[in-house]
Amino acid sequence: MDWLAAFRTFLRVAELESFSAAAEQLGIARSLASRRIRDLETALGAPLLLRSTRRVRLTEAGNLLRAKLSPLLEQLDGLIAEASARQTGIAGLLRLSCPTSFGIRFLAPALAEFMQLHPQLRVELILNDRAVDPVEEGFDLVLSDAERISGQYREEPLAQIELVCVASPEYLRRRGEPDRPEALKRHAIIHYLHAGTGHDWLFFGPRGREKVTIHPIATTNNGGVMRELALRGIGIAILPRFLCREDLERGRLAPVLPDWRVPPARLRAVMPGRAPLPKVALLVGFLREHFRRLRERE
Repeated sequence: MDWLAAFRTFLRVAELESFSAAAEQLGIARSLASRRIRDLETALGAPLLLRSTRRVRLTEAGNLLRAKLSPLLEQLDGLIAEASARQTGIAGLLRLSCPTSFGIRFLAPALAEFMQLHPQLRVELILNDRAVDPVEEGFDLVLSDAERISGQYREEPLAQIELVCVASPEYLRRRGEPDRPEALKRHAIIHYLHAGTGHDWLFFGPRGREKVTIHPIATTNNGGVMRELALRGIGIAILPRFLCREDLERGRLAPVLPDWRVPPARLRAVMPGRAPLPKVALLVGFLREHFRRLRERE
Protein backbone atom coordinates (compact mmCIF):
# COMPACT_ATOMS: atom_id res chain seq x y z
CA MET A 1 0.00 0.00 0.00
CA ASP A 2 1.17 3.51 -0.83
CA TRP A 3 0.81 5.01 2.65
CA LEU A 4 1.39 8.61 1.55
CA ALA A 5 -1.24 8.40 -1.20
CA ALA A 6 -3.67 6.74 1.22
CA PHE A 7 -3.10 9.43 3.86
CA ARG A 8 -3.58 12.24 1.33
CA THR A 9 -6.76 10.64 0.05
CA PHE A 10 -8.10 10.20 3.58
CA LEU A 11 -7.48 13.86 4.45
CA ARG A 12 -9.15 15.07 1.25
CA VAL A 13 -12.23 12.86 1.83
CA ALA A 14 -12.39 14.10 5.44
CA GLU A 15 -12.14 17.71 4.27
CA LEU A 16 -14.81 17.45 1.55
CA GLU A 17 -16.98 14.79 3.24
CA SER A 18 -17.32 13.11 -0.15
CA PHE A 19 -15.45 10.37 -2.00
CA SER A 20 -16.53 11.74 -5.39
CA ALA A 21 -15.40 15.31 -4.69
CA ALA A 22 -12.11 14.11 -3.20
CA ALA A 23 -11.41 11.84 -6.18
CA GLU A 24 -12.20 14.69 -8.57
CA GLN A 25 -9.76 17.05 -6.87
CA LEU A 26 -7.06 14.38 -6.66
CA GLY A 27 -7.55 13.48 -10.32
CA ILE A 28 -8.24 9.79 -9.59
CA ALA A 29 -11.18 7.44 -10.00
CA ARG A 30 -13.71 7.27 -7.17
CA SER A 31 -13.11 3.53 -6.94
CA LEU A 32 -9.40 4.13 -6.33
CA ALA A 33 -10.18 6.63 -3.56
CA SER A 34 -12.51 4.09 -1.92
CA ARG A 35 -9.94 1.32 -2.20
CA ARG A 36 -7.22 3.45 -0.63
CA ILE A 37 -9.46 4.19 2.36
CA ARG A 38 -10.48 0.53 2.72
CA ASP A 39 -6.81 -0.55 2.62
CA LEU A 40 -5.95 2.11 5.20
CA GLU A 41 -8.76 0.99 7.52
CA THR A 42 -7.65 -2.64 7.16
CA ALA A 43 -4.02 -1.78 7.87
CA LEU A 44 -4.94 0.30 10.94
CA GLY A 45 -7.56 -2.16 12.16
CA ALA A 46 -10.25 0.47 12.71
CA PRO A 47 -13.02 2.13 10.67
CA LEU A 48 -12.14 5.74 9.85
CA LEU A 49 -15.26 6.89 8.03
CA LEU A 50 -19.01 6.42 8.37
CA ARG A 51 -20.54 6.28 4.89
CA SER A 52 -24.06 7.22 3.87
CA THR A 53 -25.77 8.00 0.57
CA ARG A 54 -25.49 11.76 1.23
CA ARG A 55 -22.20 12.35 3.03
CA VAL A 56 -19.20 10.88 4.75
CA ARG A 57 -18.40 11.44 8.44
CA LEU A 58 -15.36 10.68 10.54
CA THR A 59 -15.39 8.05 13.28
CA GLU A 60 -13.61 8.67 16.57
CA ALA A 61 -10.52 6.92 15.16
CA GLY A 62 -10.84 8.99 11.98
CA ASN A 63 -10.97 12.25 13.92
CA LEU A 64 -7.88 11.27 15.90
CA LEU A 65 -5.97 10.28 12.76
CA ARG A 66 -6.91 13.51 11.00
CA ALA A 67 -5.79 15.63 13.95
CA LYS A 68 -2.41 13.89 14.10
CA LEU A 69 -1.86 13.48 10.37
CA SER A 70 -2.87 16.88 9.00
CA PRO A 71 -0.01 18.93 10.53
CA LEU A 72 2.53 16.24 9.62
CA LEU A 73 1.58 16.27 5.95
CA GLU A 74 1.42 20.06 5.92
CA GLN A 75 4.97 20.13 7.28
CA LEU A 76 6.07 17.55 4.71
CA ASP A 77 4.55 19.58 1.86
CA GLY A 78 6.36 22.66 3.13
CA LEU A 79 9.69 20.81 3.24
CA ILE A 80 9.15 19.47 -0.28
CA ALA A 81 8.28 22.93 -1.56
CA GLU A 82 11.34 24.43 0.13
CA ALA A 83 13.64 21.77 -1.29
CA SER A 84 12.17 22.14 -4.78
CA ALA A 85 12.43 25.91 -4.62
CA ARG A 86 16.18 25.69 -4.11
CA GLN A 87 16.54 23.55 -7.22
CA THR A 88 14.03 25.32 -9.45
CA GLY A 89 14.37 28.77 -10.94
CA ILE A 90 11.09 30.51 -10.13
CA ALA A 91 10.63 33.52 -12.38
CA GLY A 92 8.02 35.41 -14.38
CA LEU A 93 4.63 36.85 -13.46
CA LEU A 94 2.32 35.25 -10.92
CA ARG A 95 -1.24 36.63 -10.78
CA LEU A 96 -3.12 36.08 -7.48
CA SER A 97 -6.52 36.93 -6.06
CA CYS A 98 -7.38 36.89 -2.35
CA PRO A 99 -10.08 38.19 0.05
CA THR A 100 -9.20 41.72 1.14
CA SER A 101 -8.87 41.47 4.93
CA PHE A 102 -7.04 38.13 4.83
CA GLY A 103 -4.74 39.40 2.10
CA ILE A 104 -3.71 42.46 4.08
CA ARG A 105 -3.30 40.66 7.40
CA PHE A 106 -1.78 37.33 6.36
CA LEU A 107 -1.01 36.93 2.66
CA ALA A 108 1.06 40.11 2.23
CA PRO A 109 3.80 39.17 4.76
CA ALA A 110 3.85 35.55 3.52
CA LEU A 111 4.13 36.71 -0.08
CA ALA A 112 6.98 39.07 0.80
CA GLU A 113 8.88 36.17 2.37
CA PHE A 114 8.26 33.98 -0.69
CA MET A 115 9.44 36.74 -3.06
CA GLN A 116 12.65 37.15 -1.06
CA LEU A 117 13.34 33.46 -1.71
CA HIS A 118 12.65 33.94 -5.43
CA PRO A 119 13.90 37.39 -6.51
CA GLN A 120 13.14 36.72 -10.20
CA LEU A 121 9.43 36.36 -9.46
CA ARG A 122 6.99 39.17 -10.26
CA VAL A 123 3.62 39.24 -8.49
CA GLU A 124 0.30 40.88 -9.26
CA LEU A 125 -2.06 40.59 -6.30
CA ILE A 126 -5.70 41.64 -6.59
CA LEU A 127 -7.69 41.88 -3.35
CA ASN A 128 -11.46 41.53 -3.49
CA ASP A 129 -14.30 39.88 -1.60
CA ARG A 130 -16.27 38.03 -4.25
CA ALA A 131 -16.05 34.68 -5.98
CA VAL A 132 -13.34 34.81 -8.64
CA ASP A 133 -13.06 32.48 -11.65
CA PRO A 134 -9.33 31.94 -12.26
CA VAL A 135 -9.72 31.13 -15.97
CA GLU A 136 -12.20 33.86 -16.91
CA GLU A 137 -10.19 36.50 -15.04
CA GLY A 138 -6.71 35.21 -15.85
CA PHE A 139 -5.40 34.28 -12.39
CA ASP A 140 -2.77 31.62 -11.73
CA LEU A 141 -4.02 31.17 -8.16
CA VAL A 142 -7.15 32.24 -6.30
CA LEU A 143 -7.42 32.05 -2.51
CA SER A 144 -11.10 31.71 -1.68
CA ASP A 145 -13.36 30.87 1.24
CA ALA A 146 -16.24 30.02 -1.12
CA GLU A 147 -17.47 26.43 -0.84
CA ARG A 148 -16.55 25.46 -4.40
CA ILE A 149 -15.90 27.80 -7.31
CA SER A 150 -16.15 25.17 -10.06
CA GLY A 151 -15.75 21.43 -10.35
CA GLN A 152 -13.38 21.90 -13.30
CA TYR A 153 -10.64 23.54 -11.20
CA ARG A 154 -8.13 22.07 -8.81
CA GLU A 155 -8.91 23.10 -5.23
CA GLU A 156 -6.72 22.37 -2.22
CA PRO A 157 -7.34 23.26 1.45
CA LEU A 158 -4.97 25.90 2.84
CA ALA A 159 -6.19 26.98 6.26
CA GLN A 160 -9.20 27.18 8.56
CA ILE A 161 -10.41 30.64 9.57
CA GLU A 162 -12.02 30.82 13.00
CA LEU A 163 -15.26 32.82 13.06
CA VAL A 164 -16.82 34.50 16.07
CA CYS A 165 -20.19 36.18 16.68
CA VAL A 166 -19.67 39.68 18.14
CA ALA A 167 -21.30 43.01 18.95
CA SER A 168 -20.30 46.16 20.78
CA PRO A 169 -20.96 46.31 24.55
CA GLU A 170 -23.07 49.42 23.92
CA TYR A 171 -25.32 47.53 21.48
CA LEU A 172 -25.77 44.64 23.93
CA ARG A 173 -26.66 47.03 26.76
CA ARG A 174 -29.21 48.72 24.53
CA ARG A 175 -30.77 45.65 22.92
CA GLY A 176 -29.96 42.86 25.37
CA GLU A 177 -27.92 39.70 24.87
CA PRO A 178 -29.49 36.81 22.94
CA ASP A 179 -29.56 33.58 24.94
CA ARG A 180 -29.74 31.22 21.94
CA PRO A 181 -29.40 31.52 18.14
CA GLU A 182 -33.18 31.73 17.60
CA ALA A 183 -33.17 35.03 19.52
CA LEU A 184 -31.04 36.63 16.77
CA LYS A 185 -34.24 37.11 14.77
CA ARG A 186 -35.08 39.98 17.12
CA HIS A 187 -31.71 41.68 16.65
CA ALA A 188 -30.04 43.96 14.14
CA ILE A 189 -27.73 41.84 11.98
CA ILE A 190 -24.67 42.78 9.94
CA HIS A 191 -24.23 40.15 7.25
CA TYR A 192 -21.49 39.04 4.87
CA LEU A 193 -22.74 39.22 1.29
CA HIS A 194 -20.97 36.10 0.02
CA ALA A 195 -21.72 33.78 2.94
CA GLY A 196 -21.91 30.21 1.67
CA THR A 197 -25.08 29.53 3.69
CA GLY A 198 -27.01 32.51 2.35
CA HIS A 199 -29.05 34.16 5.11
CA ASP A 200 -28.82 31.11 7.38
CA TRP A 201 -26.43 31.29 10.34
CA LEU A 202 -25.35 27.95 11.77
CA PHE A 203 -24.30 27.33 15.38
CA PHE A 204 -23.18 24.33 17.44
CA GLY A 205 -23.71 24.45 21.19
CA PRO A 206 -25.30 22.97 24.31
CA ARG A 207 -28.46 22.06 22.42
CA GLY A 208 -26.68 20.62 19.42
CA ARG A 209 -26.91 22.09 15.94
CA GLU A 210 -29.14 25.12 15.45
CA LYS A 211 -29.76 27.11 12.28
CA VAL A 212 -31.41 30.51 12.23
CA THR A 213 -32.52 32.57 9.22
CA ILE A 214 -31.46 36.17 9.78
CA HIS A 215 -32.81 39.40 8.27
CA PRO A 216 -29.87 41.82 8.07
CA ILE A 217 -30.11 45.57 8.31
CA ALA A 218 -26.65 45.88 6.70
CA THR A 219 -25.00 43.64 4.12
CA THR A 220 -21.51 44.04 2.69
CA ASN A 221 -18.81 42.03 0.96
CA ASN A 222 -16.00 43.25 3.21
CA GLY A 223 -15.09 42.11 6.73
CA GLY A 224 -13.44 45.43 7.58
CA VAL A 225 -16.69 47.28 6.92
CA MET A 226 -18.61 44.74 9.03
CA ARG A 227 -16.15 45.23 11.89
CA GLU A 228 -16.54 49.03 11.74
CA LEU A 229 -20.33 48.80 11.80
CA ALA A 230 -20.20 46.41 14.76
CA LEU A 231 -17.80 48.71 16.65
CA ARG A 232 -20.24 51.59 16.17
CA GLY A 233 -23.10 49.63 17.72
CA ILE A 234 -25.08 49.01 14.53
CA GLY A 235 -25.66 45.33 15.20
CA ILE A 236 -24.35 41.78 15.59
CA ALA A 237 -21.86 40.32 13.10
CA ILE A 238 -19.96 37.09 12.48
CA LEU A 239 -16.34 38.05 11.85
CA PRO A 240 -13.03 36.25 11.39
CA ARG A 241 -11.34 36.15 14.78
CA PHE A 242 -8.10 37.53 13.29
CA LEU A 243 -10.03 40.66 12.28
CA CYS A 244 -11.46 41.40 15.73
CA ARG A 245 -9.05 39.69 18.17
CA GLU A 246 -7.66 42.98 19.49
CA ASP A 247 -11.17 44.48 19.78
CA LEU A 248 -12.25 41.51 21.91
CA GLU A 249 -9.15 41.71 24.09
CA ARG A 250 -9.66 45.46 24.71
CA GLY A 251 -13.41 45.20 25.27
CA ARG A 252 -14.41 47.20 22.20
CA LEU A 253 -16.36 44.15 21.02
CA ALA A 254 -17.92 41.38 23.10
CA PRO A 255 -18.68 37.76 22.16
CA VAL A 256 -22.32 36.98 21.47
CA LEU A 257 -23.65 33.50 22.34
CA PRO A 258 -20.30 32.50 23.88
CA ASP A 259 -21.54 28.96 24.59
CA TRP A 260 -22.25 28.42 20.91
CA ARG A 261 -19.63 27.80 18.20
CA VAL A 262 -19.74 29.14 14.64
CA PRO A 263 -18.32 26.67 12.06
CA PRO A 264 -14.98 27.91 10.69
CA ALA A 265 -14.50 29.16 7.16
CA ARG A 266 -12.13 27.11 5.01
CA LEU A 267 -9.61 28.95 2.86
CA ARG A 268 -8.84 27.08 -0.38
CA ALA A 269 -6.25 27.40 -3.11
CA VAL A 270 -8.04 27.32 -6.47
CA MET A 271 -5.96 26.72 -9.60
CA PRO A 272 -7.00 26.44 -13.26
CA GLY A 273 -6.51 23.01 -14.82
CA ARG A 274 -5.52 19.75 -13.22
CA ALA A 275 -1.76 20.36 -12.91
CA PRO A 276 -0.73 23.74 -11.44
CA LEU A 277 2.32 25.62 -12.70
CA PRO A 278 5.49 24.72 -10.75
CA LYS A 279 5.69 28.22 -9.24
CA VAL A 280 2.03 27.99 -8.17
CA ALA A 281 2.54 24.56 -6.61
CA LEU A 282 5.58 25.87 -4.72
CA LEU A 283 3.67 28.91 -3.45
CA VAL A 284 0.72 26.77 -2.29
CA GLY A 285 3.07 24.45 -0.36
CA PHE A 286 4.86 27.45 1.12
CA LEU A 287 1.59 29.11 2.20
CA ARG A 288 0.26 25.92 3.76
CA GLU A 289 3.39 25.60 5.92
CA HIS A 290 3.40 29.34 6.69
CA PHE A 291 -0.21 29.29 7.92
CA ARG A 292 0.47 26.13 9.95
CA ARG A 293 3.30 27.92 11.79
CA LEU A 294 1.00 30.87 12.49
CA ARG A 295 -1.62 28.56 14.05
CA GLU A 296 1.00 27.00 16.29
CA ARG A 297 2.04 30.42 17.61
CA GLU A 298 -1.50 31.49 18.48
